[in-house]
Amino acid sequence: VIKDDNSCCCCTDRSPGNITIIMDDEEMSSLLAAAPKKRNVNNQIKGSKTASFKAVEQEGTIRLTPKVLRLIAVVLVILMGLCYQVGRFTSSQTIVSGGTKQIPGDNVQQKKKKDKKKPDSKLSATRIQAIRDEAESLISTLDDYYKVYKNKGKDMLLGWASEYNFEDNKDDSSSKEYKLVDTMARALIDPDQNVFKIGVIGSSVAAGHDNCRYDNYQSQLERLFSGVWKAADMTLEIQNAGEGGGCGDSHKNQVYCVQQNVSPDVDIVHYSWTYFEVGAEEGGRSERESLVRWTQLLPHQPPVHALHVGDGCYSSKREERELFEHYNAYGYNGFCMREAFNKGGNTDSEIFEGGHVGDAYKMTTRYGEAENNTERKDSLGTILRNWHPGPLGFQMVADAMGYVYTTAILHALEQIESTMANDKDYTTSSAWWQPRPLIIKSDLPEPKFCDATYCSVNQPPGCLNFELPTFGWRGASIAPPDDSLNPYKGEVQGWEEYVRPQKVKEYMIPRLEMKILDPEMCIFPDNCAGVQASSAEQGKIVFKLPKMELGVIAICGCCGKEVAEPYFLKNKYFEADLNGKVLDRRTWDIWPEQKCVRLVKDHGNVVSDYGHSYLTLQLKPGNRENVIISHVITL
Repeated sequence: VIKDDNSCCCCTDRSPGNITIIMDDEEMSSLLAAAPKKRNVNNQIKGSKTASFKAVEQEGTIRLTPKVLRLIAVVLVILMGLCYQVGRFTSSQTIVSGGTKQIPGDNVQQKKKKDKKKPDSKLSATRIQAIRDEAESLISTLDDYYKVYKNKGKDMLLGWASEYNFEDNKDDSSSKEYKLVDTMARALIDPDQNVFKIGVIGSSVAAGHDNCRYDNYQSQLERLFSGVWKAADMTLEIQNAGEGGGCGDSHKNQVYCVQQNVSPDVDIVHYSWTYFEVGAEEGGRSERESLVRWTQLLPHQPPVHALHVGDGCYSSKREERELFEHYNAYGYNGFCMREAFNKGGNTDSEIFEGGHVGDAYKMTTRYGEAENNTERKDSLGTILRNWHPGPLGFQMVADAMGYVYTTAILHALEQIESTMANDKDYTTSSAWWQPRPLIIKSDLPEPKFCDATYCSVNQPPGCLNFELPTFGWRGASIAPPDDSLNPYKGEVQGWEEYVRPQKVKEYMIPRLEMKILDPEMCIFPDNCAGVQASSAEQGKIVFKLPKMELGVIAICGCCGKEVAEPYFLKNKYFEADLNGKVLDRRTWDIWPEQKCVRLVKDHGNVVSDYGHSYLTLQLKPGNRENVIISHVITL
């Protein structure tokens, strides 16, 4: 009997033919006992093809008598039957694991396939209970902490611009509550996801300036909320791409960089440009609506939550209420910090004066209560440093977000348990185990404020953002000078990296915190950066552009709010070409922010002779500007 590499126990070829039989000592002894010993015997078996029988036996070969042949025939019939079953089992295993075919009626294999897809190793009953315990502990902690606010704690924590009501709306697929529960459930269930990501884009408020970084709302939220994800054997990661206004950026250009500033696979996106939106056209509604629409084209289709820290709230304006309602099904909402304090019974506007310590009920943060240094304790009780929130103000933000997200997790666990208990085929029938339905532009409602040309698309914008920090995917890229596809290979390409000089241990950190805390706790990573050139001798810089739906190309300068004109529009020594064709300066315009210029408004998804489109920038002799490029935006 030959056992081949395919685990077939009786043959290497299923068609009739020569069979070589090799036996172990025990099998050989039983046959030898029934056969006379002879040497060099070869018999022809009547009615079949020749069979060569070789016995590994010290005394020689044996004669194939009728009795021996009958015994061999019986053994072969039994072994071939076993071989068929083993081969069938092995083949069905291979086919199922390859994902190409399921054997009808093969219950063993169907069960194996289902077991493989069950996420029990990630979300067992024990783990679900551990997550619930941690989540309920968090909710209990916050409920107790906010009781002092005239029993208005839940109003403060749940009273977002569009108030949350999970009990009534968690099963309504058109509600923000359903969207958030679905987001949590998918993250908990997905066996390939071990990190829950919250991505933050915004200004210095989002960065947390005028504080120690340890005290900004992202750090407080991470400390508050991480335990829930740890219980799920996952990690909470908050990517803070907030950046000060000194680089000249705003919501107008940074929303185009959402999938580079934060990871494309984020689960929730935070947006905060309160003071930039004041006085802006449409109050930032166009940019926020664009962001909501573009994020639904990302892998996890994250809800967008906007943070407002100024006077009033989004909900005070009819247009804002309409926008929340318009994108309710996509989870869009906003939280207003000052409004939350007011809902808790704080009626004195004095608490929002810069440097004021405490509100009507609390004089410091929860972790500040254990602080022995009285100056640090007071510092932690600041609601607003100036226009920037202080630690107590940021605690309000972190608590509200942590409370809502944890409530959504508890409802997700309840629904997951119910599904597991009531549907033995939950791994194939439950929507949570299936990929998210793909969203294209026609699935989204008609835009209310944003330009449909740009915000109603099938893929989000691409962005190459040199500024710091970024966490995601770069759209355009610098083509290596020696790349065979670089259209200017062999020519000088000597633009240099630029990072604004900065005393990182002092940058936007209060003096008290600089004095008494570990600098690593406080340092902010945001900074201006780019690529620069000041003379024609530095040659060109070539950008390989990504696939584009519209063919819009814009570049931004650094560092200042209105550098587009001196760098680009009015600098006759600055030249840009696309795929070898010099672009006509007369067609350029300021867009989408004063530091940026739109070089191409629409050229379609064109390619060059090199396959990709290439944007090339250079300075001509006579240039006197030190030109710094911070962004390349494509759409």
